[in-house]
Amino acid sequence: MGLSTFIMKIVNSLKKESDDVKRRGSKDLIKEINEKLILKTIYEHKKIDRASIAKFTGLSPAAVTKITAELINKGMVLEAGSAESSGGRKPILLSLNPEFGQFLGVKIGVGYVELVITDFTSMIVESTRCETESSDPEVIVNVIKNCWDKCRRKKHARLLGIGVAVSGVVDSKEGIVRDSFLLGWRDVPIASLLKEVFKCEVLVMNDVDSFAMSHLWLGKAKDHSNTVVITLGVGIGGALIIDGKIHNAKGGVGEIGHMTVVKDGAKCTCGSNGCLEAEASFEALAKKISSITESKKLKELYKSVNQSESSEIEYLREALKRDRNAFNRVFEEYAVLVGIALKNIINMLAPDYLLIGGEALEFQEKFLNKAIQYARKNAFGKLGEKVMFNVDDLGEVAWNLGVIFVLMDNLFLTTSHNESR
Repeated sequence: MGLSTFIMKIVNSLKKESDDVKRRGSKDLIKEINEKLILKTIYEHKKIDRASIAKFTGLSPAAVTKITAELINKGMVLEAGSAESSGGRKPILLSLNPEFGQFLGVKIGVGYVELVITDFTSMIVESTRCETESSDPEVIVNVIKNCWDKCRRKKHARLLGIGVAVSGVVDSKEGIVRDSFLLGWRDVPIASLLKEVFKCEVLVMNDVDSFAMSHLWLGKAKDHSNTVVITLGVGIGGALIIDGKIHNAKGGVGEIGHMTVVKDGAKCTCGSNGCLEAEASFEALAKKISSITESKKLKELYKSVNQSESSEIEYLREALKRDRNAFNRVFEEYAVLVGIALKNIINMLAPDYLLIGGEALEFQEKFLNKAIQYARKNAFGKLGEKVMFNVDDLGEVAWNLGVIFVLMDNLFLTTSHNESR
């Protein structure tokens, strides 16, 4: 055999091996795509028969039968009764198996972490709140682990992934909190810290983006093309939904709390002056009430207010009881400040739907209608008339559920490839 013939044999052999690898890779990719397509169809319909899955996905009945059998064998899908028959055998309904595993959604706040645990169908199985005096990332991870261990003793299941919702500028791709002024975090690799402890997938999102995603999946935001979400409370944040997708660019979209509303106003944690958050956060409201109240009890109580959600909220509640005039004066100003922010949002983004959430809704009778009226009246042209305003009706779990939905979607329901065969 000549040298050239020998070399050609090697080249052809390597080419054949490469082609085989590509074919195996393509088959595996197609299988993954079709599995996720079927899982998503089952998830969206709760219970559905095989023939209907074939209809919705465009896959052949034989392919659906084969793939669903594999998903049942993996424990991801189960048979859940039968549907009414139009003649012949009753079709068997399939659903996701809630016992396949659990997701942990963590909201990291100032002075606390909130945990929500869901099963594989996204149903909440448990929730708990743990207080902490430290914002140190390693301490926070330990608090999360301790809380999870207590919960897990009640519900034995494998952990499929952790979704983290945290304030500030978040790099979800790298799992890093770039800047969180409320927590005092800068370039904190919270995802890797949690992965090291929990040994599972971790997704980190801005907390208001997570809150907005909950309303996109479960609320009325899905019925509108363009939605702006603003949350009011300890901090002030925002999120933008365009054509059904969160617009987060490089992680800094929606920092509504840092728009300037007062020239040369109060110093903000971000370093600027007159930001909405500096003038209208719970900390700012408590400080303003303490400065004008004639109640010695409130002045004394303010000295004990630390930078945590519970104490600021408790102070505002106490102020409403003890000095309604001071409370009302501060909230009159608050209504205007929020109204200015809403007007600016409308003028810049012209949303169809504007959702307001956050802890401040506890006091909404004192400011919300006035703020909305101010925004409608002062918005450019007739833009204010076209916006539908609404308030959060999902409650505290909305902060946690959004990131869980995105995590589950990434891991089990969608793929970067959108074609199936």
